Amino acid sequence: MEINYADVLRSLRAIRDRFGDIHEVTNYGVLNEAEHMLRHTKDQFDESARQGRIERAVRPWGFSIHPDVPLKFQRRNVDGLELRVDLFLKTYWNSEPAERPCQLDLAIRVWCMSQDTYFRPEWDAQRLQSAVDPNTGRVMLRIHFDLANSGQEGPQYHVQVGGNSREDELSWFPEALSVPRLHHTPMDLVLATELIAATFYKDEYKGIRREPTWTRALRTSQDHLLAEYFQCAMGAVTGKKSVLEALWNVDDWE
Repeated sequence: MEINYADVLRSLRAIRDRFGDIHEVTNYGVLNEAEHMLRHTKDQFDESARQGRIERAVRPWGFSIHPDVPLKFQRRNVDGLELRVDLFLKTYWNSEPAERPCQLDLAIRVWCMSQDTYFRPEWDAQRLQSAVDPNTGRVMLRIHFDLANSGQEGPQYHVQVGGNSREDELSWFPEALSVPRLHHTPMDLVLATELIAATFYKDEYKGIRREPTWTRALRTSQDHLLAEYFQCAMGAVTGKKSVLEALWNVDDWE
């Protein structure tokens, strides 16, 4: 299914307006900035099209949420651990309406605030303890959902545990370790919000999940990203072929 500017704008506003009870207060500004970026890039895209530029010269439209100012969810105690979750992403399209994104890059981070978990005196250097800000904690899990670059080996849509961590995360994932890339359904802001809400805020999400503006946003993302993905996978299954090869980014198996 194709997606257009109005669809993306409605989805951003649904997240901003419906998830305030589990968002940090800073998220209102984060999502407003994402909406501003979406509008600005769409204006640039339209201007390029009006000037008759060739397709490859047209700047894509979309938005990003920067890791310096991520989308933050409220702290939550899970199995005795005080955790907080945030995410950042880049999502862009090079046509409008668009059948698929040209860039889709999203990371979810789980930060632990419990010192007896994020610092192990028998294993970790003492300087690590002083490096961790107790108000932010330490990243204990980092999941990176990505759309492969042109020519990149691996599944077209994939997930990695780890990825390129930032200095303030103080995670122990080596930056050079970028494999394996596991085939995974595409993940955008709407689908990631559903995952986080259902996992960490299930009681609150029960009051949101049937709200019409939210269900419309969820349906739009699923139709746009998941329909083609599952059709491709099921085509491989029914054709007695490898699902992994069908979802591979570079078709060079012959």
